[in-house]
Amino acid sequence: MENQRQKWVNLVFTGVAILIAAIAFVGFTKISAVYNLESNIKQIDIVIRLGSMVFGALAGLVLYFNDQSNSFMNEVVLELSRVTWPTTSDTYKATFLVVIFVLIAGLVLGGFDSLWAWIMKLIL
Repeated sequence: MENQRQKWVNLVFTGVAILIAAIAFVGFTKISAVYNLESNIKQIDIVIRLGSMVFGALAGLVLYFNDQSNSFMNEVVLELSRVTWPTTSDTYKATFLVVIFVLIAGLVLGGFDSLWAWIMKLIL
């Protein structure tokens, strides 16, 4: 069971590393545009891509080798395994009810909006 939990922990760390790499890519691209690095460095796009991948990989490795983050994520995965998840039927019923109530609320708010618009036209 421990091995299965560690697989989920590693998957989460990989996802975080990819997210950090994507954020770094956007940040490096904006920095490149602000400081006009395109004109100074010939292949700035490759430098930005490699830099963001290295940044994400370093973040993932730091998370992977950090004992505190590993133990925390193991506890999170353990707690998630204890959760009683709703059945597919319950999920469909709840989704249907939410859609119905959203439609009803939209109709009521649209009716009030039309009423107030009509009252404003009468006043003005």
